[in-house]
Amino acid sequence: MYNNLNQKLSDMRSGNYLIKVTSIGDKRPNIWYDKEYFVTVKFKVTDLNNPKRKYGVIVSGMGAKPIELNVDRELLPTNYFTWESFDDKLFERLSKTQREINEEGYYKKDRDTGRVVVADEKI
Repeated sequence: MYNNLNQKLSDMRSGNYLIKVTSIGDKRPNIWYDKEYFVTVKFKVTDLNNPKRKYGVIVSGMGAKPIELNVDRELLPTNYFTWESFDDKLFERLSKTQREINEEGYYKKDRDTGRVVVADEKI
């Protein structure tokens, strides 16, 4: 199951950082709501350019911040519902996380000045 999911995430080609699922736990039922269950999903974020790198930088929303690479992380939230397809919902959450790490905070910068470049729109 991990291989298929990891291949789908790799095929997205959303940027330099790739999410790889390392473990998927057992389904644990919610004791208060019978249509909900919990699953612990662990993943690692790796850099495609240098897989042995320990730290990277992402720029999401409020500015640059470091990210620790090749460390097990837990996907949050951990709840899923019985009427949803577990595989589809898991892929949706992982792809959203990967897209946020790679794309949403990227601003193209000029190589010489380091300032953000506004794309030229030619009509």
